[in-house]
Amino acid sequence: MKKLLQKLDTLGLLLLVAAAIWYSVTNLWSVWNIGLGIAGGVCIITGIAVNYRQILVSLGKRSTKYAGNYVISLILVVAIVSGLNFVGQRHPQRFDLTSEGQYTLAPQTAKVLNNLDRDVYIKAFFPGGEYGPLKELLTGYRTLSSRIHFEFIDPDRQPDIALQNEVEVYGVFQNPLTGTQLKFGTVVISMGDRKEKIEKRSEEVLEQDLTNAIIKTLRMETPKVYFVQGHGEKNPEDTEQRGYSDAKKAMEDQGYVVESINLVEAGQVPEDAKGLILAGPEMEPFQQELQYINDYLNKGGGVLILTDPEPSPSLETFLKEWGVQADNNLVLDVSGMGQLMGTGPSIPLVTGYENHAITDRFDAMTFFPLTRSVQPLEPLPEGVTVETLFMSNTNSWGETDLSSVEAQLDPGEDQEGPLPLAVAVTKEIIAATDETPAVHARMVVTGTSNFPINAYFAAQGNGNLFLNMVSWLAQDDDLISIRPKDPTDRRIILSQSQLSLIRLFVVFLFPLIVLVAGIVVVVNRRRR
Repeated sequence: MKKLLQKLDTLGLLLLVAAAIWYSVTNLWSVWNIGLGIAGGVCIITGIAVNYRQILVSLGKRSTKYAGNYVISLILVVAIVSGLNFVGQRHPQRFDLTSEGQYTLAPQTAKVLNNLDRDVYIKAFFPGGEYGPLKELLTGYRTLSSRIHFEFIDPDRQPDIALQNEVEVYGVFQNPLTGTQLKFGTVVISMGDRKEKIEKRSEEVLEQDLTNAIIKTLRMETPKVYFVQGHGEKNPEDTEQRGYSDAKKAMEDQGYVVESINLVEAGQVPEDAKGLILAGPEMEPFQQELQYINDYLNKGGGVLILTDPEPSPSLETFLKEWGVQADNNLVLDVSGMGQLMGTGPSIPLVTGYENHAITDRFDAMTFFPLTRSVQPLEPLPEGVTVETLFMSNTNSWGETDLSSVEAQLDPGEDQEGPLPLAVAVTKEIIAATDETPAVHARMVVTGTSNFPINAYFAAQGNGNLFLNMVSWLAQDDDLISIRPKDPTDRRIILSQSQLSLIRLFVVFLFPLIVLVAGIVVVVNRRRR
């Protein structure tokens, strides 16, 4: 019996190790592994009490001193490594050495995460539990904000949690063309009592999916943006090349509700409108409709007006009341920059931007097919501020003779570049007080309605710029930045002959070279 009691310390150590392994697997301190840990501690204390005489005798031996130094050194090394790991967990750092910053989160994502004032909990339901690509992405989010908490859950092993979150989409998708397999699942983002769900069946969960879902959970209300219809404007339901369906989808991904409205039928701009868009009317709106828009602005609303060159209306009278002049011209760019996009001089390319919230840190190229110039009036109406957002380059001009087949710069008649292509208007409606912030009217006017159409929305920075304008008008300033971009496909596609050549080298030639080298070494040694 005494011999068994002397082994209790060893048994206790094994029980403590078993409890730690149990916790590392389940990531949960349950009754069972806590009990296992307590039993291990009791066994160690009992074993020390039974063996204390032998322990005291062995402490005086030289071998014990050497062993003690070894144990102390080991403890110090473990303590240093644990300390570094603790610091790393509290202050994680990541370095992206890829050429295009593939693992660097977009500025908009960073802005959203840095402004979090509440904890965000992310549950990822994937078959088998963890999924490497998504875990890598979520780790990047956690690095930027300590308010991000995420965990992976296997719906088959924890069906109760999956049922609570109404998870039905998960599994493995096999691409019929390539034969590759892809895990898919459901990601649930929650903040307080608000939840958003991401379900992907045949593609990865991308950064824009996560960021958009977090934005939606942050919103205390669902903002509405209306597209004015009835005068030949671009239609947000139109999926053709000249439609705005891609713009609508991108706005909905940002958490906006997008609807169309006929102001003649409605009789006013709805009270719940966070923004109003007039996209390329082909006919002049009725004076009463423009009055509805004017009234909406004077209540602190936001309006995006995308004009087009003649024969489209310039809305001259309405815009002048707000300090904007829409020039009667067509901006032509002969710098050759448009050739980068495979376009001609009628599509000016913009690479530089003025200082404004809409274009803050915006450095992507944008292009504007068939645009007139718009600029601030001089003098401006009282209380109105008009700022230029961006301009054409110096090798451009505003062609005023729109009937001419061959356009050329006429210094006496045409406007020489650079010319402003978009302006932002602000007007203080209600001054700020100690208790309430100021109320401002906001308006953006562009010289073309073509830059965010389906054909160009995803090209370069056009879509991002359009969304920035909408966010600024809706006074969602925190959402203004560069949206996450789709990852570049860098897969190497090899022909059958190339695959055969690689197989020849890897399977036959390289092993043969190693075998011959080995034989040569053995033969040389035997000769000696």
